[in-house]
Amino acid sequence: MTSISLLELPTACRAALAGHRSERVHGHTVPIAAAWWNAETAAARLPGAPVAEPGVAGLSRGDLFVEAPGLDAGSDEELLRFLWRVLAWGSGMKLRLNRARIQAVAADRASAVAALREALRVAREDDPARAYEVLRPRGRNAVAYLGPAFSTKVLYFAGGGELGHPCVILDSRVAVTLRNTCGWRSLGVGGWPAGTYARYCALLGRWAREESGRLGRDVGRDEIERWLFGG
Repeated sequence: MTSISLLELPTACRAALAGHRSERVHGHTVPIAAAWWNAETAAARLPGAPVAEPGVAGLSRGDLFVEAPGLDAGSDEELLRFLWRVLAWGSGMKLRLNRARIQAVAADRASAVAALREALRVAREDDPARAYEVLRPRGRNAVAYLGPAFSTKVLYFAGGGELGHPCVILDSRVAVTLRNTCGWRSLGVGGWPAGTYARYCALLGRWAREESGRLGRDVGRDEIERWLFGG
């Protein structure tokens, strides 16, 4: 197993951190299929639409950040709108499995909302493994088809963009960079257990602290994740 204590942040990432956080993170925008999401959630008789206002063709991380604070105490409609928007942002124009995700929520809405509410609450505590386990209990999906990558997106956006938020996105693109560029050879392609997710968040936390000292400003874990994802 790779010792993450020996992994160093690539020079290219250090260079990217010279850019403004607001542009690289808050401004990270993805085109979405808003009409599809609105129609599919309506067909499933689920609240939370619209996922975007008329004429809006994309969502940014910043758009999702503003909704997260206090959301675990919000209504079912607010929680599900947040979920649809996270899924829409994470999927972009690739809609594979999203109908199944919507139908899974419709099949047991109370259970899905309860898991989401608890995940948002726990995600803001300094225990990424426990937060991850809320949505991935015993290595299975709490909500059908909401697997590891999308679960980490939910946990990440729960922080509302706070620099100290402990949970970070881990998906296949991030994993490929970690393996091929950063040297985490033992990191799998998916299906990560809670312990691996916790090690990942700890690694990015160490790198963020090191870069904060080097740059003389607070660096967020997500600024590093943004580079790992693709610049």
